[in-house]
Formats: sequence, structure tokens, C-alpha cells
Amino acid sequence: MFNTGYLAAVTSASPAPAPPRPSRLTWRRARPLIALAAALAAAGWLLTVVESSSPPTSVPMQQAASASPPPAVSISGKLADGSEYTPLFYADAATSVGTASSAGTDDRLVLRSPAGERELRRVASDRYAQFLGFTAADRVLYWAESAALPDGTYETRMWRAPLDGSAPPASLTADTGAAVFFDSEFDLVVAGGRLHWIAAPPDDSARTELRSVALTGGAVTTTSFEGRFRHTSWPWLLSVDEQAPLVLANPETGERRTVTRAAAESVVCTPTWCRSMVQAGDRHLYDVRHPDGTARRRVPGDLTAITVDAAAAGRYELFTELNVDQVRLVAYDLDSSSMRILSPSIGITSTRAGVVWWADRPANPTAWLSIDLRTPLDR
Repeated sequence: MFNTGYLAAVTSASPAPAPPRPSRLTWRRARPLIALAAALAAAGWLLTVVESSSPPTSVPMQQAASASPPPAVSISGKLADGSEYTPLFYADAATSVGTASSAGTDDRLVLRSPAGERELRRVASDRYAQFLGFTAADRVLYWAESAALPDGTYETRMWRAPLDGSAPPASLTADTGAAVFFDSEFDLVVAGGRLHWIAAPPDDSARTELRSVALTGGAVTTTSFEGRFRHTSWPWLLSVDEQAPLVLANPETGERRTVTRAAAESVVCTPTWCRSMVQAGDRHLYDVRHPDGTARRRVPGDLTAITVDAAAAGRYELFTELNVDQVRLVAYDLDSSSMRILSPSIGITSTRAGVVWWADRPANPTAWLSIDLRTPLDR
């Protein structure tokens, strides 16, 4: 409900949809992975389950949430020209990239930082552009852009742009296959001098294409990998096939770890932390623990997870919580087992790559606020 829902799944050879705005999840080639991606987006990764038969182990925790929110960086909800701005990614708490429309004729991708505003891309609105999978490394921004072509097909292309504006945006490749995006911070991963992403195979086989391109562009490398997976903390993959055991796999070493879970649990993991969810009546109950099931504890409150990934910044689980007639944003500290209020009242919210951001109200926000969780909240 309060997830910003920036997920999409696209292919490089799909029929362009008709106006007003295309369905993002209609391409047959990516169907096995897209079905799971759609379910994740529908409820901030939540899947319909029943209450777990495995109660959490006894782990001491502090129940009370902090009443003193940490300071946040605030920017206007509008650009200098008056256009409404929606951030899609933060490289740090003061540097964001997001979208804005230009008089209904163009969709723009704009970078905002203390140095000002800079337009990265402008695409005609009748091409239905989607900007996806943002990541940054060594002060360079990377993203995927999907848009309709004149022949009625869709093209997904990978891009890069220095955050300091020292060079213009550059296309890396359009050889992206049936690229799939889960609204995860690991949709695109920079590692080993290459940009990596996940694609569905050209058939309905239970396999995953691991694709990558050099950070300067060039030929794409494609490796077929057994099972259906998405990226998590590099170089690990997390399985996304609900009909099979939950598995963490390392394609570099061949190691595969089966993640312990009860039949009623829905679980997302990194190699270090997992967040599980069960449904009890009209409530979602969340536990956190390690992939082998140890250090399990219940996260208190009537909560909704805001991300498909576990352990933001390696330390925090982020939730919205209904508090009387307001929705507040809270962070559960995996190190201290304590809850911290980040904002007592928010509109929509999202997080990626260690930064969490939110609007000050659900519609027509006057401000966007952000906190970089890579600087621990207890410092």
C-alpha cells in the first residue's frame, strides 16, 4: 500500500502497448520471473501465506521505538521549472535521480544534488519510457531505460553517467535480453569492472540468464544458470521459484545453500540476514534471522515492509506502521534488536542501496526527505 512500486519487467523484443500507459508485466518470455516480481510488487515483497508453525526463538530485544527521529535531508517536491519530481534513487542523502514530465510531451530523468539540477535523459512521452534498476559505483550512476521503438517493439538499454557531470550520459548496450527487474537494489550490480543484470531465458525453462557488460560498453556476456534467481549481495543469487526450495547460490564457486523456512513463511535473504513474513488474520508478522534459522526474533508492531531486500545497509529492516491516523516510517536495528522512528508521518516511501526516502504526504508532495543508513543511526 505504501510501497512506491517502481518495479517493472521488460524485454528487448516485446510489442509496444497502446496508450495511456503500458502494463509492465505482460511479456511471455519473462513470465516465470515476472510472476514472482509482480507478487513482490503487489505488497512490498509480501506473498499470501498463513501463520507459521515455527514460533520465533527467544532473543532479547527492546520493544520501545525511539521518539526522536534522526535528521533528514529535505528537497522540494518540484523542480526549479515547477515540474513535479519523483525520486527513484539516491546515491547519497543529498544526491537523487528521478523523473519529471515536461508539459505532457516528454518524460525526463533528472539528477538533483547540492550543485543543482541536471537533465540526464529526455524521451517523448508516446514512447512510454521506464527508468529502472538504478545503482551507483565510484560516483558513476547506472540505470536501465525501456522505451517503445517506431516498429512497435520495446528496447531496453543500459546507461551510465558520472554524478559530477564530467561527461554526458552514455549508452552501454541494448543487448539486454528479457531483462527482469524486481524493484531491488540488486537489479543492477557493478562488480569486476562490469554491469550485471538478470534476464529470463528465451523459453519457459527453469533457468536464469546472468548477463553483463563492461562499464565502458561493448559485447554482452551471457551465462545460463540452472534455476530461477535474482541477484542479492554480490556474488550471491536468491531463488525466486516458489515451487522449489529457497536457495542462495554463488555462481562463482558453485556453492548452493538451502535456506530454512516453514511451509507458511515467505522469506527474502542476503547471505547474512533474512526477513520472513507470515500472515495472521489481517496482519503481517515479521521475523528476522540468519539464513540457517539462527538468531530468530519477532519484529514488534503492525508493520508493512517497504522493500524486497533484506537488511538495508546491512543492518536495518524498514517498515511503515499505522499509528492512530498517521503512517510512520520505522527502522528495526538488527544489531541492537531495537526500533527507531525515522519519521512520525509520511506519504509514500522507498529505499535502495542504503538510503531511505519518503514524501511528506501521499499526493502532490511538497517535499522529499531522505536518510543515508550507511551512517549508523546510533552514531
